[in-house]
Amino acid sequence: MSRTIKVGIIGAGWPGQSHAKAYMLAGGFEIKAVADLIPERRKAMLDEFKEAREFAQADEMLADAQIDAVSVCLPTHLHADTVVAALKAGKHVLCETPPALEPKQVGQMGRAAEKAGKVLLFGMQRRFGLHEQAARVAAGKGFLGEIYQIRATWMRTRAIPIGTGWYTNRAESGGGAMADLGLQMLDLAWAIMGEAKPLSVYATCQRRLGAGIVAPRAFDVDEATSALLRFEGDKVIELGASWAINQPPQQQGTVCRICGTQGAMEVYTPAGAVLYRDFTPDGECKQIELKGPKVIGYHAMMKHFKDCIAGKSKPQIGAERAQTLMEILHAIYKSHETGKSVSLA
Repeated sequence: MSRTIKVGIIGAGWPGQSHAKAYMLAGGFEIKAVADLIPERRKAMLDEFKEAREFAQADEMLADAQIDAVSVCLPTHLHADTVVAALKAGKHVLCETPPALEPKQVGQMGRAAEKAGKVLLFGMQRRFGLHEQAARVAAGKGFLGEIYQIRATWMRTRAIPIGTGWYTNRAESGGGAMADLGLQMLDLAWAIMGEAKPLSVYATCQRRLGAGIVAPRAFDVDEATSALLRFEGDKVIELGASWAINQPPQQQGTVCRICGTQGAMEVYTPAGAVLYRDFTPDGECKQIELKGPKVIGYHAMMKHFKDCIAGKSKPQIGAERAQTLMEILHAIYKSHETGKSVSLA
């Protein structure tokens, strides 16, 4: 598609605003419509994108034949129906994460995209960051040898998302910290590892602080979760996520530490992603600071979406990959509920 891609934003909260701004940075897009139940949020976006039309309901926007693509930035429980409806209406779709409440819903979304002949991309934006892209390139070039162990965590000391209340309601969100933050880190770590076949999960979830923090809102999701994921070839990912936990201040933030047969890598350091190579018998090594691309974050994700629509690329996070990630997420929660390791094989 060589002409300007006309986009509609479904959900005008913070994610929808981020999508809209990134479309403009990427170029080749035009924001033509915004749909949101809350008039104030529609107005805030219309003040910035003055040529856009406003809709209270997503289905009204989807009926507009001028719209080529949509960003679905809604609560998780609304993703599946909205995405399928958009695909049936002939729109390309970029959907925020988590992809859906259930893995089978992601399969339904994928089949709808295939039938419609349209692009379906899920917004795992963490993989498009500066340090993350540099790390993925280094891993892909084999600089670490065979990668067999990764520790990936996103630990907030106090940052439970409130929004309109759906984040902390499992029926609408599908999960808490692990669904919100951990899924992004899992996607990154699994990509760096080379997408080895997942075999099993053992996990435990915590809910000790959150209810008191967000009261009187509902809180029936995990506030902190730790999981050990085993993959084919005796490869492991140690995965952690928290919205609320008592920890040393310096522990706040993200960690992605990768171990390979020829080297190691730390994705998040003050100097950016760092590669460690040529280890001596006593553990000394060379440190190489990795340079990343200029186009990063949501901007990079929208450029990728544009390339997918033009047929120049395939979605990095399409339905098949997203469904596997959701199967792992559900296995994490099942492991906590049963107290046992859950097979993914």
